[in-house]
Amino acid sequence: MVVKYAILIRFVSGILINQVIGTSCLIVVTVNTSVGTINGFIETTRYYNGQEKGALKFLGIPYAVPPVGNLRFRKPRPAPRFKQPFNATKFGPGCLQNKFLMSQWLPGRDYLSEDCLTLNLFAPVHSFAPKYAVMLWIHGGAYQIGQSSIYSGENLARYGHVIVVTINYRLGPFGFLATNDPDSLGNLGLWDQQLAIKWIHENIEYFHGDPSRITLFGESAGGGSTVYQAMYSGNKGLFARTISESGVAMSAWGYNTRDKMLDFTKRMAINLKCPTNNDRDMLACMRNVPAQDIVDKSRVGTESENLFRPEFVPAPDGEFIIQYAPDIFTKSCMISNQTGRVFDNIDMAFVALTGDGTVVTGATMLPYVKKHMSKTMSPDDVIEKFVIPHILSDSFNVTSPELAKIMNYVYGDWNKTLGNNSYQTKLLNVDTDYSFFIPIINTAIAHAQREKGKKTYLLGFEKHSSFTLPLDYKPPNLHADEIPYFFGFPDSMMKPFAMSRTNITAEEIQLSEKLMLYISNFAHTGDPNLPFSPDVKWLPYDVENEYYLRVGETIKTDSHMLPYEDCFLDKIHTGVP
Repeated sequence: MVVKYAILIRFVSGILINQVIGTSCLIVVTVNTSVGTINGFIETTRYYNGQEKGALKFLGIPYAVPPVGNLRFRKPRPAPRFKQPFNATKFGPGCLQNKFLMSQWLPGRDYLSEDCLTLNLFAPVHSFAPKYAVMLWIHGGAYQIGQSSIYSGENLARYGHVIVVTINYRLGPFGFLATNDPDSLGNLGLWDQQLAIKWIHENIEYFHGDPSRITLFGESAGGGSTVYQAMYSGNKGLFARTISESGVAMSAWGYNTRDKMLDFTKRMAINLKCPTNNDRDMLACMRNVPAQDIVDKSRVGTESENLFRPEFVPAPDGEFIIQYAPDIFTKSCMISNQTGRVFDNIDMAFVALTGDGTVVTGATMLPYVKKHMSKTMSPDDVIEKFVIPHILSDSFNVTSPELAKIMNYVYGDWNKTLGNNSYQTKLLNVDTDYSFFIPIINTAIAHAQREKGKKTYLLGFEKHSSFTLPLDYKPPNLHADEIPYFFGFPDSMMKPFAMSRTNITAEEIQLSEKLMLYISNFAHTGDPNLPFSPDVKWLPYDVENEYYLRVGETIKTDSHMLPYEDCFLDKIHTGVP
């Protein structure tokens, strides 16, 4: 511990050599860890309110051996100890992914590689501070796209007095291909995340962090990943809490059956001209094809198979995922003791957006409806006869034209606010509830009703922001709109989220401060109201009152988020039409 304090004194007092790079003044910082010496830096960056402040950064630290060659499609292996000091001064590449999809939904840097398993660390600049709570961010992108470099954590670190960590993990077929070969059962992206969590748990003290106060937080697939990590018994003791934003394990786009994943893998192998009779031979072949070919040949699902989810996503493997998420995260809560080993012993918070369905609606559902509509088949007809039956059979194992008609009626836009385009609002509301809201509520209930002494919290984000992109069906907000608030509007998010310093309002900066206070409080203590009291108390969620924090133009406490939709879809789940 003396060494750590000495390091802090050295860089805060400016004893180490200053290096001017561009217009930023960088102070080199050296930290000795269990994996060797790592050089980071203090950089003066633009703070969330426009001011320039210093932040401590360690970027692009490899936590695993590059998963290339013979290690492709295998579990990650810990990176070896550094033989020379590692200069952690720039982000590593994002993991390989479809660049077109990436540019459409979350544009980032084009620097991609199969060798991508790195993490980044952001800390406030203070000397003699107590140990910091740690917030480890898992990015979203439907398990297909995304990269950690978009989510620069300096503003949250400074404002919340926490250490923020962001990570890359393998995506698409590289991360979620499944076979029956013991070396490649599947869910490699989740194993990547788990190895990064272990790295932080084992090394964060060297950066003045507290390994007993690690919070996983993530959005969309990152939110789903936090729940999957909470379902894995091997994570016992590695983290204390999770925050799941706009995604959980039973979100429709975030799971599939093992049989379907095995089938998709063989379809891709056929596209790559690899044998499929023997998994070992198939994998050997696919380990020797160019990595970009795997990206290009991995779109193997049919139109109906891809309506709600991409091909390669988490699925039960008998090792990391023991239980099938849709079977256990219902109000009956069928969580086994093994799955509950971590799940029961952590605090959990959940975030749902009123416009969460925009991502699936825009990507697949609207194109599907437009493709199948005709002079004799109206958009509402397509929704009733095709889209809703897909939902009923996909999640509820129900095939009932009468129930489809009722559901189509329930979700009708009877105000006709968009005239002939009101069906778009219907699609948005259907998918927001089906893919996001109901799974989030059911997971929150599953955690709350375990009654193991750990707290559950729920936040409903209704805010329409100045940077919300305009769409024909005028959603209140877009999937992922809350992220800039939680990170304090860092420069790295300006382009991906279509923001600029001129269109962020003073009210939005104030809201960002309030939200960063809640989540950093939660990371510190497990209670979003402590140690620093917010203006409005965020009450714990319970199965009787179902309290949640309602965030719109104002923040207030409310209860029973969307009770009619919850009741309607729950009745379908329980077989009561």
